[in-house]
Amino acid sequence: MVYQLDNLSVNYADHMALHNINCTITAGKWISIIGPTGAGKSTFVKVLKGLIPTVKGDYSIDQQPAPRDAKGQLKVVPELGFVFQYPEHQLFEITVQKELAFALNLQGASRQQITEAIERILPQVGLPEEILPLNPFQLSGGEKRRVALASVLMTNPKLLILDEPTAGLDPASQVSLLKLLKTWQQQNQRTILFVSHQMEDVAEYSDEVMVFHKGQLTGHFDPRTLFLEKEQLLMELGLSIPEPVQLLKLVEELSGQKIEVSSCKEQDIFDAVLPIWHSRGRQHD
Repeated sequence: MVYQLDNLSVNYADHMALHNINCTITAGKWISIIGPTGAGKSTFVKVLKGLIPTVKGDYSIDQQPAPRDAKGQLKVVPELGFVFQYPEHQLFEITVQKELAFALNLQGASRQQITEAIERILPQVGLPEEILPLNPFQLSGGEKRRVALASVLMTNPKLLILDEPTAGLDPASQVSLLKLLKTWQQQNQRTILFVSHQMEDVAEYSDEVMVFHKGQLTGHFDPRTLFLEKEQLLMELGLSIPEPVQLLKLVEELSGQKIEVSSCKEQDIFDAVLPIWHSRGRQHD
């Protein structure tokens, strides 16, 4: 599905949260959304979901106007999944089984359909069937996060919005969660919008990056272009350079060589940098 915003603005009582946003979000991409605090990132994704009803401008989905009520206000878009910063705070049922079944029950799915959907989703989020009868509030933080994520993925959303989904997780849990989300996105050919302050994660998982500042969309880049050619823009916005890219720049400076890389992913940078670094070491032996 294609999501199109034209001259879209959001005004609050004391400030303009978004100003004349024009963009197209195409299917099957991992699109990261970055910018300093207060740049409009969360407002932007809430508009897409229909959580901010009063907007100016046009919003269309597959060339059809997004759903609105009789007063012209945006309605919630059901085929979009939304995972908030601390999705485990959305848990409320007394067992994991009931938590996962909740959304499909509302949609009128049969017991058999729900059972099959749960069986499909558990391995995708790395949870065992033994967890189903347990109270979700007795689980570890990482398990709660996965249950909350599974409850959103149960509806197989066309587009999944992730607003700082790794907040509060330890580094290993962060990596594990993002890898399973990337696998889900690729296997199902879905679109992910990923709001994050972690530039290493943005560089590692993104197909595209949207940069916001003061309520405006200042650029829409591929990660390689952004992190290797737009360093000045990132510095002006107070955003960090991913650590692998910092390593690349350092080795280029020390070796006096321009190092070509295929992407800004950590492994691709290491593969390009290590031969240069090793050859430099041999020269000093």
